[in-house]
Amino acid sequence: MTNVTAADRRTVTRLVVWVFALYALTMAGRVVSGDGETMFQTTRAIVERGQLSIDQRPEAAIGRGGRYFSKYGLGQSVVQAPFVVAGRLLAVIAPPQSAPDLPARFLVGLTNVLVTSVGVGILWMIAKLNGIGSRGATGIAIATATTTLLWPYSRADFAEPLQATALLASLLAGLILHEKVLAIRSTAELEPTSIIKWGLAIGSAIGVAFVTKAASLILAPAIAIPVLVTAWHLTLAGTSRPTRRGVTGALTLLASVGLPVAGAGAGQALLNWFRFGNPFEFGYGAEPSTGFTTPLFDGIGYLLWSSGKGLVWFALPAAIGGLLQVWLVRRRPLVASVVLSVFATELWYFSRWWAWHGDWSWGPRYLYVTVPFLMLGWIAPLLAWPKWHWSVKTFTGLMAVSVGGFGLYVNMLGVAIDYGAYYSVVGNQLGRGVDVRDARTVPPFSPLLGHQWLLQASLFEVFGSSHKPPDNPYRDRYPWATAFPERVPEAPERAYGFDLWWAARRGTSRFLDYWASLSAIWIGVVVVRNLPTLFHTHGHEIAWSAPPTPNDS
Repeated sequence: MTNVTAADRRTVTRLVVWVFALYALTMAGRVVSGDGETMFQTTRAIVERGQLSIDQRPEAAIGRGGRYFSKYGLGQSVVQAPFVVAGRLLAVIAPPQSAPDLPARFLVGLTNVLVTSVGVGILWMIAKLNGIGSRGATGIAIATATTTLLWPYSRADFAEPLQATALLASLLAGLILHEKVLAIRSTAELEPTSIIKWGLAIGSAIGVAFVTKAASLILAPAIAIPVLVTAWHLTLAGTSRPTRRGVTGALTLLASVGLPVAGAGAGQALLNWFRFGNPFEFGYGAEPSTGFTTPLFDGIGYLLWSSGKGLVWFALPAAIGGLLQVWLVRRRPLVASVVLSVFATELWYFSRWWAWHGDWSWGPRYLYVTVPFLMLGWIAPLLAWPKWHWSVKTFTGLMAVSVGGFGLYVNMLGVAIDYGAYYSVVGNQLGRGVDVRDARTVPPFSPLLGHQWLLQASLFEVFGSSHKPPDNPYRDRYPWATAFPERVPEAPERAYGFDLWWAARRGTSRFLDYWASLSAIWIGVVVVRNLPTLFHTHGHEIAWSAPPTPNDS
């Protein structure tokens, strides 16, 4: 492993800005889900009234005093508070013609854009710390940002992006501290202040993940693996057996990590008591104890390769990265053990959950957190890259480009077309309300095929010879037409259109349409022109991989 230099920080800053620009260009610019609406209303209640109660909603639960509260953690609501404040100020300066909260709803769409961009930067630093060059780390980071679930979910308002970013930050801090401790040659070099600083950083990041989504608690042991390994090295402190000062350092580390985690737990317990009168009540009632009803192996199959929710289809590069962990564990066992533990824990937990699908959402929502971790598996071939014959490099490169191209196309479908629009066709228009179970496991109803159909229909709406919905040749070419001819959607044209803030047709003024289009063009030019500069490096970093070590073959 190598240390992160000032040049690395400049590189990762450019990367974060580029990803932010890409995501900002393709965001929805609105609240897109029921979960998001509930968290948005909670943010508004905090900002405008200094309260936590909201109006009755399906995602809210009745609590103390007969008031309704969000069932979700406060993390996402707190993080998006500055965007709501900015939206309120904008509404005062330039009052919108329609809803007064329209600017706040638009700017809240930037929350996960920013959070996910920062997460990609953290992923870059983790990859770089594990011995690959800047270009290799940039390749992994950009592939993660554009060919997996991260891109579509940057447009959504779920809490998973903040949860994943916090856990990645904890892993990064743990790896940096581990690197520092490995360099210790004697107890005289132990620095309690440094140990406490990094320990608090690790624990605070885990705490943020927990108050964002309480299910993060099950991942804490996996994320803490570097902490435990580091604590053991601290006890030795460069010697062959534990020393008193080394044991003190190890205990200091564990305490500094545990303190903010305990504080987050206490804060969540207090929040639960305030909302529902019980420190252990999250608003889900008996659901957590009775909701694990899906047979384990059925759930695993659903989450990994079902036609509508399978990780293999919606994030193929991450699935390949999972397979590459078998290779990575020989070269970077510490990182691989964390990745495999995170993935196994999430897969085991949610494969048994009654709502394993996490609908309405794009792909396997509950495996989202594992995706950036799985992408670290691509470190393994980059470590071995310098020793390979040119023919092996060519074959591997072509395979990587093919896998990445498939992932890019799939997730562009999730970005361009609103998943809610397709689900409204499968559910509401086919007479089953919000029930979209066919889209999960029946191949002809897969969102991959459905979004491709709506993309073709939407393109014809924009560029075709006729702009009348009945004249659209794709209107009746829905993907299940042959297999289920009796199931005819009543008005598929309601789902046409691109769900991009500058392209969606919502009856805005010509003034706003003009400036929205101009801004989108400018951002698009910035994204395209600056992509090559992300791979500009200097000196020994010009390689995709750093100089090999004996274990990197």
